[in-house]
Amino acid sequence: MGGAKSMEEKESEVSKAVREAVVKAAEKGEDIKEKVVEITRDAVKKALEGADVTREKVESIAKGAMKGAIEGAWMAEVGAAEVTRGAAEGIIDGTKQAGVKAADFAEYAAEAALDTTKEVGDKAVEVVKDVIKGFFGAVKEVLEQKKD
Repeated sequence: MGGAKSMEEKESEVSKAVREAVVKAAEKGEDIKEKVVEITRDAVKKALEGADVTREKVESIAKGAMKGAIEGAWMAEVGAAEVTRGAAEGIIDGTKQAGVKAADFAEYAAEAALDTTKEVGDKAVEVVKDVIKGFFGAVKEVLEQKKD
C-alpha cells in the first residue's frame, strides 16, 4: 500500500471536512439545506476521484459524508433531519460525478448514507429514503423504457 490511507482515515477525513464546512456555512448564515448538497457532493467527489474505487470505499466515504453533515447540523443547531436530505443528494451526486466506476456504486453510497441516518431518527430515515427513491426510482424507470 505505502502511504495510502486506510478506509477509516478516509472516512473520518471526509466527515471532518463536511462537518467543518457545514458549521462554517451556518456561521455565515447560509441556508444549510441548500449548502449541504454542495458540501457533500464536493467532498465525496474529491475523495473518490483518482482513487481506486471499490464498493467498500464508496460506502465508507458516503458514511463519512453523512456523518459529517449530521454532526455539523448538531453543532450548528440546525435540524439534522433537514440536513440529511441535502446530504443524501450531494452524496449520490458526488459519487455519480466521480467517474464511471464510482457511478456504478452510487446505490451502495445511497444505502450507506441511509444506514448512517438511522442514528438521527425515523424522520431523517424517511427523508433520505425519499431522496434515494427519487434518484433510483427514476434510474430504474429510464432503464425500463430503454427495453422497449
